[in-house]
Amino acid sequence: MVKFLIHRPIAVLMAFTACFIVGLVTYFSLPVSLLPDIDIPQITIQVSSENASARELENTMVAPVRRQLMQVSGLSELRSETRDGSGIIRLSFEFGTNTDLAFIEVNEKIDAAMNSLPKDAVRPKAVKASATDIPVFYLNLTLKQDVPYAETDDRDSWICASWRRTS
Repeated sequence: MVKFLIHRPIAVLMAFTACFIVGLVTYFSLPVSLLPDIDIPQITIQVSSENASARELENTMVAPVRRQLMQVSGLSELRSETRDGSGIIRLSFEFGTNTDLAFIEVNEKIDAAMNSLPKDAVRPKAVKASATDIPVFYLNLTLKQDVPYAETDDRDSWICASWRRTS
């Protein structure tokens, strides 16, 4: 093998040049991102109704919407939580599911469930999860003189901030 490389220096130079050019083309054509745009297979439905108890909201709005959403294809998990005045339904899909198509199907199911909701009900909102929704860091600031579990002045306050990457 070494004898072949020594006797054919132009072939070695051409092979090296070809590998170098392929490497340059690949280097400039591959996208590099510190936080790539990844579709998280999760959709959240927000249901709200003012002056409604958790039980009333569950029976009149969340349950009919949940029954419709159970028919969505590719669904792996459905969880719901209801509180006074608001409810949240979380849909988790199998990995590899096209979240754009699932989002359209979820909105169709919500529209179908609107027939069984009260007439004055606000249409539930569907929100698609994405990697850009996850905060990169949290920043909590407190006063120097702050003592845990002590009464504070109205002028004294604390700040809680979260930062999200925007594209």
